[in-house]
Amino acid sequence: MYWSGRVDGEEQDVLRIHQAIKIMSFDDLLNEDSKEKKICFVSFNSDEGVRRNSGRLGAKEGWIHVKKALSGFPVFIEDLKFYDLKDPIEVIDHDLESAHEKLSYVVSSLKSKNYLVVVLGGGHDIAFGTYNGILDFALTQEEKPKIGIINFDAHFDMREYTNGRNSGTMFLQIADNCKEKDINFDYTVFGIQKFSNTKRLFDTADRLGVKYYFAEEIRTIPMDEIYSILKRNDYIHLTLCTDVFHITSAPGVSAPQTFGVNPRNALPLLKTIAKYSKNLTIDVAEINPTYDYDDRTSRLMANIIYELILCHFE
Repeated sequence: MYWSGRVDGEEQDVLRIHQAIKIMSFDDLLNEDSKEKKICFVSFNSDEGVRRNSGRLGAKEGWIHVKKALSGFPVFIEDLKFYDLKDPIEVIDHDLESAHEKLSYVVSSLKSKNYLVVVLGGGHDIAFGTYNGILDFALTQEEKPKIGIINFDAHFDMREYTNGRNSGTMFLQIADNCKEKDINFDYTVFGIQKFSNTKRLFDTADRLGVKYYFAEEIRTIPMDEIYSILKRNDYIHLTLCTDVFHITSAPGVSAPQTFGVNPRNALPLLKTIAKYSKNLTIDVAEINPTYDYDDRTSRLMANIIYELILCHFE
C-alpha cells in the first residue's frame, strides 16, 4: 500500500493525503463530478527509455517512493479532492511506444474531466506521452492550440531518434510533430548544464528557437520571463527531471549533477508557474530509489509537488 501513514483523527483539520485520496480505476475516474477541484496522480512504471539511453536503471520505481513521501502531508484545501489511478501504466516486452500512447490517452481523458493531472515516472520519456495527451485534449478545444513546455532539467533531451526513442529524444520528437501539425513549438529549459549537452544539442536548440537558462542563472532569472511564457500559451506542460537539482539534494537520479540547482532557488519559479498557469499539467521523472539515500530525492520531489498543488489551487 503506497498511501499510508500517521493518523491524528478523522476531522477535516487533521487529515493527511493518505486519508483523503481515492484510489480508483480509469473508468471510475471518468465518472467523477467534473466541476470540483481535483488532482489525479498517474504512475508510469518504466525505465525502458533510460535503458535505451544508456542511463543507470531504477527510475521505474520512483513513483512508488514519491507516493509514500506524499502520504503524510496535511490536507490544507478543504474542497480539493485527491485521486490516484489504481493501475500504473506498464511497458510490456520493452514496447515503450505503446506505453506512451496509453499514457497520452489517459492524460487526455483525465484532462477532459477537469483533473489536474500529475504523472509520476519512470524515465523522463514520460514527457512525450504527457505532451501528446495535452495536445490531444487541446485539439478538441481549438484547431491550433498554444502549448508551452517548461522543463527543469540539466539536459535538452533533443537527441536524434533515428534508432528509436528514449529518455533523451522526446523534445525533438515533439518539435518534429509540431512542425508536421503546423503548431508552434514553445520550449523553455531551466537548469541546463554545459558539460551535459553536446554542441549539436545546443545547435539544435538554437535552430528550433528553444529558450534555455544555465543552472547558475536560476537565481537571477526575471519573473517576467515566466509570466511571458504563461501569457502567450493557453496550456502549460511543466515537466521536472529530477537530475536538475544538486547531487546533495537529489542523489537518487539517473544522471546526478555535481553543480545542479539548489531547490530553494528553483521554488519561486515553480510556484509562479503553478499559480498562474491557465491550464496546467505536470510530470515528474528520473527519481531513482536504487541510488537514493534515506529517500532524500523522493522527499524533495514530494515537497515540490505539494507546493505546486497548493499554489495551483489556493
